[in-house]
Amino acid sequence: MITANMTLPIPIGMEDTSVRILDAPTTQDWLLVRNLLLGTVGKCSNTETIAADTKRKIIASEHSPLRTLQITWEWVNLPSWVSVHLVRHHVGCTPYVQTQRNDRQNNYDRTKAPQDTPVLHRETANAQSILDISKRRLCKMSAEQTRYAWMLFLVALAKYEPELTHACVPQCVYRNGLCPELFKNCGEGVDTKWLNQYRMLFVKTK
Repeated sequence: MITANMTLPIPIGMEDTSVRILDAPTTQDWLLVRNLLLGTVGKCSNTETIAADTKRKIIASEHSPLRTLQITWEWVNLPSWVSVHLVRHHVGCTPYVQTQRNDRQNNYDRTKAPQDTPVLHRETANAQSILDISKRRLCKMSAEQTRYAWMLFLVALAKYEPELTHACVPQCVYRNGLCPELFKNCGEGVDTKWLNQYRMLFVKTK
């Protein structure tokens, strides 16, 4: 599972890439999510705290109030071709990518720039979108550098939202061990340790 103290092997071309969280949910944001959720069953809560276990249950449910939680971050020195992979995700998220237009910058000729030219890529996304992107970008069939960029973001996010990153898994884990890849699979199979940890999110206690 994704934690804040993970050490990630750095793939070729990503040596200078870094991530910074620009804005993360507050306690008040989480209390709003809980009250929106309770409101759907005619209830409300006046408490001013929210437990980690409650957060985990809300995240695991993936109900609509989760979409009110917003996170904003940036990748610095992200290879342009990796940025192109990440901007393909559009539901619940918005990218803000540094322009390469020749009339807006004079560091290089855009028409001749290599695909690994570094860009500043900022993004805002809701919590549900982060869960959904993780299903695709944590998959071992995702490009190695793109997978690393996403994991780099999740490791940074884990310092602020460990319950959310704990639920971020590749699609084979999300689908209880089944691989839905169309053309071929990674050949490694599902990570059973990761799968068992993910299943624990749904264990009902009395």
